Amino acid sequence: MFKKMQWKIVCIFVALVLAIMLVVGFYMFSSVVKLYSDSFQSQMDKVMSGDFVEVMSEALYTDASTEAKENRINAVISAYSSQLGLSDQRQCAVLDAKDASRIVTTGAGVGRIEKTPNIILAMAGDTGRGIRSNATYMDYAYFVAGKNTGDNGYIIYIRDSKQSVNTVTNNILYIIIQAMLFGVLASLFLGYFLSKTITSPISVLTEKAEDFAEGNFDSNLEVQSRDEIGTLVETFNYMGGVMKNAISEVAGEKHKLEIILEHINNGIIAFNTKQEVISINQTAKDMLNIDDTKNIYFDKFFADLNSDVCMAAFMYLARYRTEMRDIEINNKHLKAYFLPFKFENDRIAGVVCVFSDVTEQFNLELSRKKFVAEVSHELKTPLTTIGTYTETLLDNYPVGDEMTISFLKTIHNETDKMTSLVKNLLTLSKFDAQSIEMNKEFFDPDMLVSDIVETFKVQAENKGQKLVYKKVNDVPNILGDIYQIERAIKNIISNSMKYTPEKGSIHVYVGAIYGEVYIKIEDTGKGIPEQDLPHIFERFYRVDKARSREQGGTGLGLAIAKEIIENHGGSITMDSKLGEYTKVTIKLPPGGGNA
Repeated sequence: MFKKMQWKIVCIFVALVLAIMLVVGFYMFSSVVKLYSDSFQSQMDKVMSGDFVEVMSEALYTDASTEAKENRINAVISAYSSQLGLSDQRQCAVLDAKDASRIVTTGAGVGRIEKTPNIILAMAGDTGRGIRSNATYMDYAYFVAGKNTGDNGYIIYIRDSKQSVNTVTNNILYIIIQAMLFGVLASLFLGYFLSKTITSPISVLTEKAEDFAEGNFDSNLEVQSRDEIGTLVETFNYMGGVMKNAISEVAGEKHKLEIILEHINNGIIAFNTKQEVISINQTAKDMLNIDDTKNIYFDKFFADLNSDVCMAAFMYLARYRTEMRDIEINNKHLKAYFLPFKFENDRIAGVVCVFSDVTEQFNLELSRKKFVAEVSHELKTPLTTIGTYTETLLDNYPVGDEMTISFLKTIHNETDKMTSLVKNLLTLSKFDAQSIEMNKEFFDPDMLVSDIVETFKVQAENKGQKLVYKKVNDVPNILGDIYQIERAIKNIISNSMKYTPEKGSIHVYVGAIYGEVYIKIEDTGKGIPEQDLPHIFERFYRVDKARSREQGGTGLGLAIAKEIIENHGGSITMDSKLGEYTKVTIKLPPGGGNA
């Protein structure tokens, strides 16, 4: 019942009335208590500042007997009783300032007087006039000094039981409770009728909103008032018309989009975050042999196509960039592009998959690779022969014929470069044909990399470079072809040394993290422009072609390193900033065996 707005408004009215009553009651209650306390305090201050203390002092220090002294003290108290306001609730006593023992007390039934904070203050020679609001009494202690040096002095002590103020406050409390009961009843009555004038139009608007939810946007609600509720009804009618036009426009745009998708050459499938198909064109159905989309779900569908993608990665790993995968199905080669799309609040709404048939391009690329392999094979033998003949001529050159020697050395060097190029091309062709021989064994990557660094150290020192190796943490053994891995690492370190200037540094790290072994090579060389980084592992790609040729580069070293690492189930990445540094990171899965 209290979930309805009408009753919430009534409850607010009741709470408001109760709050006002409580505030007023508390103020009245506090004012009465404060007035009584202030009156008591000012009355006592006035009496003590008059001749009462002087008269009492004379009575206290008289030379009469104890009984006569007590009678005289009682007579003084009686004489000033009206000024002190003494009664059954307020009594006066005279205490010894040394131990607060009672000398004279007025009133009946007075027992032992406790040492209150005011009495303790008076015992110290001061006036105790403090009033505690939480105490059941009010008291006042005035110190009367002795006439002689050795006298302890006396304390005039007045104590009020607060009975009068308690009676007044109880009457006020009773009146407040009566007023609160009347206020609650009045607020219930007024709140109910006032809330009804607000909630009735809202109920009508709620019913019309349910019609909107069902697709009925005809709104002709009658405006019965010119206040905010009336304005809301007018706005609701206007909103219905706008929504009706907007839905019509969206339906038209959707129809247009469906026509475009049906006649586009690429296959397109849209998935929502529940992994369900929300849109698919005929081209995608033909490419992927899809008849019914009801049982297609994102993760399972692409897992069956051996594509390493899942919806959770796009939703929770902030993958807002386009992902690309190669798919082979029914002798077709497809490129699949995954484009996440968002809601207005930047939440992922789903993923659009675009499929391009690249079978023809794939076959052309395969033919090109085959051609390179065949040409490389045909060139290897004559180049080897040329190299052999050149070495023979160098061993038997005529003495003094320096020009002949120079030419022969040049031929020999160029032959070495071409032979290296052909060997690299043959290596790549074997990787392409997946016919490379892998002699896998367990080995320690720490030992392998440290040996490689030691091999290059002399060369680095000759070039004025600093080559440093560091093992970051314990690393597991790797299962792989140690010579292939060694070749890949040497290619990268060699590249770093080529493009690192004198007094530059090259740091090589080996470690393990997140279940992978990593090898990182960092140098302080010239760096690589950002636009060249995506192509750096492509075959024959050179950032500085002229300088690469001068230093004997073929543009195949990094491509071979990439093939070697990926054929071991690992990955290789490069990060660089022009003019500052280059970082190459190799990640390999651990083998789990003993070297």
